[in-house]
Amino acid sequence: MDQTKENAGDPNIVVLSNKSSSQEILLGKELHLAVPVSGNGNTNGHAVSALIPALGFGMAWGIKSAVFSNGVARLNDLTKEAMLQAIKDQDLRFLSDDSNKTILSEKKFSKECIRCCVKETRQMVLIEEMLGFFLTANDETRKNVNSLIKEAISSTIKLDDDKLVIELLEFLQTDKKIKTLTDTAELNEDAVFHATVQQRSDTLTKILKWAQNYKTKKFTHKNKTYNGSLVGPKANHSAMIFAAKRNDYERVKILFKYGYRLEQKDNMTDPLKKIELFKAVASPAYIVASLENLNEVSADFFCPIKKCFEFACEANFRKSTIPEYKREYAEIENRCEDYAISLLEQCEDLREVETFIQTRNSGNKDSNYILAILDSRMKFVAHERFQYVMLKKFGIGETEIEDDFDAYTNALWIDMPMFSRILHVFKQIPCYFLLFLYPFFYPCIFPSKGNNTMAPWFCKEWRVPLNRAIYTAFSYCIFISLILCYVYEPPVPYIYWVDGLLAIFITSYSLRDIGTAFFLWRLEGPKPNKSRFKKRYFTFWNNYNIVMDMFFMIGLIIRTLDYIINEENVDISALSSAGRILWGIAFTFAIIKIIKIGIASKYFGPIILSINAMMKDVCMFLITFFVIMLAFSCGVSYMFNYLQDEELDMGSSTGGVFTYFFWVLLQPFRGNPDYDKVADLPYDTNCLSSIANGVDEINIKSIAKCRMETMYNTACMAKKMNDSMKVSKDDLAECIISRRQGSENLQTAVVPMWVVYQFLVSVVLLRILIVMMTITYRKIYDNLDTQWKYARLYLAIQFFDPDSLLPPPFTFLTLIMYLIRAVAKSNCMASQRSTNSNKRYKQCAAIDIEYRSLIFSFIDNVKPEPESPKGKNITPVFDISQY
Repeated sequence: MDQTKENAGDPNIVVLSNKSSSQEILLGKELHLAVPVSGNGNTNGHAVSALIPALGFGMAWGIKSAVFSNGVARLNDLTKEAMLQAIKDQDLRFLSDDSNKTILSEKKFSKECIRCCVKETRQMVLIEEMLGFFLTANDETRKNVNSLIKEAISSTIKLDDDKLVIELLEFLQTDKKIKTLTDTAELNEDAVFHATVQQRSDTLTKILKWAQNYKTKKFTHKNKTYNGSLVGPKANHSAMIFAAKRNDYERVKILFKYGYRLEQKDNMTDPLKKIELFKAVASPAYIVASLENLNEVSADFFCPIKKCFEFACEANFRKSTIPEYKREYAEIENRCEDYAISLLEQCEDLREVETFIQTRNSGNKDSNYILAILDSRMKFVAHERFQYVMLKKFGIGETEIEDDFDAYTNALWIDMPMFSRILHVFKQIPCYFLLFLYPFFYPCIFPSKGNNTMAPWFCKEWRVPLNRAIYTAFSYCIFISLILCYVYEPPVPYIYWVDGLLAIFITSYSLRDIGTAFFLWRLEGPKPNKSRFKKRYFTFWNNYNIVMDMFFMIGLIIRTLDYIINEENVDISALSSAGRILWGIAFTFAIIKIIKIGIASKYFGPIILSINAMMKDVCMFLITFFVIMLAFSCGVSYMFNYLQDEELDMGSSTGGVFTYFFWVLLQPFRGNPDYDKVADLPYDTNCLSSIANGVDEINIKSIAKCRMETMYNTACMAKKMNDSMKVSKDDLAECIISRRQGSENLQTAVVPMWVVYQFLVSVVLLRILIVMMTITYRKIYDNLDTQWKYARLYLAIQFFDPDSLLPPPFTFLTLIMYLIRAVAKSNCMASQRSTNSNKRYKQCAAIDIEYRSLIFSFIDNVKPEPESPKGKNITPVFDISQY
């Protein structure tokens, strides 16, 4: 009491009293605490912390509301602050007081205590004491032990104190109470995960090494030997998924070294887990880390470029089939392609570029440049280095196998002046007509080294892809000429020659399209990916060719039947007309296809690409339009058919209404339909005769007045005649049905429907179509250079394959050559083929070793860069190891 009075006048002293309404006693004594405060009115924390241990936390403090207006909440806050300060002062005596267990049972505060103990003390003894308290205090604290241990592991790793981390892990592995409550192996994985998240490579390495040594000791004790390594690879653990997903190469490499692996699971149903795992597996960091454990001659070597293309293609497919996660899969696709481009940019000379994109590989159909074009890797294909090498290969004609056959010219097609290009085209005319000798000179086209066989000059021309494209253009020009001749109906016997040549060309083009499908299917290998094959084959122009071939082939069959069934007593006019219809449509398709050559031009190419892209917009518009047209046409037709004569089957308006509503698409804002305009009504012949009498020309609108305004009810007339022998005019008047009866009411209902229909079609849908096509063209225009460069090489890729079918009419010669080569059994041909194949194999092996060495040097120079985390708080990703 004296001390209270003594300090009452001091402004820097706050007097705390335990007085209550009934008593002022604490443990049998009166208590007054004098706590120094700072000048700003805040209590000195160190003074409070100095007093709290002495009090033993066993007393009940009564604080007057005049001093602390928050009551019990403020008391709890003060107690928590005091506990944290005691932890900082390394004094844990408050844990022995039962009154503090309630506060320490709070999960959030208990985590804060563990975090403060690890960060402020860094002493394993205190951490063990804290964890031991939570293990034995009560059921509430015991429930939080698992999360508290993980918090201790995370906080320890954040301190970058490797020794403390290992000590904590050893304590967790040896403490029997912890083993009964949690899985210690899972705690080790948590430590690995948090070290990966914090990007602490040294800590991660020490944790993994400690875990490996601990596992070895444990199993050695049980008389089992594992050569100092973990038992099998660890598949799809959260640490590896997180590191690979962020493209963190350094951490992925460490985890891969210690047996962590990623495997795609087909039985996963959770789309989020599926995306997480696929993003990790498809990351360049994991691809490179997997490859670095191999060497140039390893049988398990895989091409990282092909892997990137494969994952990018799969991501593109999932992007289109799972639109809910379109953004995530688009990021995966772009990341894979960007890394492939970064490797391409490491090439220092033309030879390295050719080796990298595999233009000199020994006839492999799955070379990098072929896969890049077929899988629509536009940015990779449009790269200037890729473009230059491919245009050089296309224009000069370098083969896949190095030999003594030098290119006949070093000038690229794009570098030639216009006059030189024209001369070059004319030079290929005799070579084109000599293609019938192709089976006999095939060994001269791609000779092996050491073969001194002199090849004719036209063989050297045949080997150039540019020339093969010119030969294909010659054939198509002849094909179009035959179509034009057929349109002019040539007389007999010339029509027979035209029919025969058309049959050869139609069959040849169909075989070439089948050959394209066969080539792409063989490219899939022993485990074909049907979705990828469909994406590669069913492109716009391939679908165009399929439809055109169907029309041509069915029409050809009908035309053949015309020749076979040539009897006077058999009427096949309907069949002949059907054949003409099909060929008429096919002729239209064939002539329109000429514009495809415009893709090679930088002026016409963007226009054609825009047309291709807009076809999807037009199809979506037409589907919507037909649904709306069907809805309104059915309604209006049903209304107007009330006026028809069902007995005479006249006056139906269904066909007229549908026709009228359809042509609104091209003639917007037409007048509303009238029954006279859409119904099938009879005409008065006398009226028509009077109009046509003495007149050379008749206005089509003038005959509308000749439509019969009235019709007779035949059932009524029959009844009148049966009832009486004579029928008067008045009696027949009763049987007259006026076509106008009820038409006013119908017209009142039709006009609003027509207004709504006109508004939806002419105002809404047509404007939407214009906007959609504008957006599509803008996308093409924004990426014009890339789109056009890719489309140009995609058009040219078909001419790079030396084994492709010759253009019509020489296609059948290629098939004969394949057949002869397959069934040839003579020793001379077998030995020659064996010699050539051996030389090819040796050259192929040398090229492959060169390619692999180049790849390893590139991935050493270009390491995947880790992505920055998008959020501040990193939570563990899905652990998919149980799948």
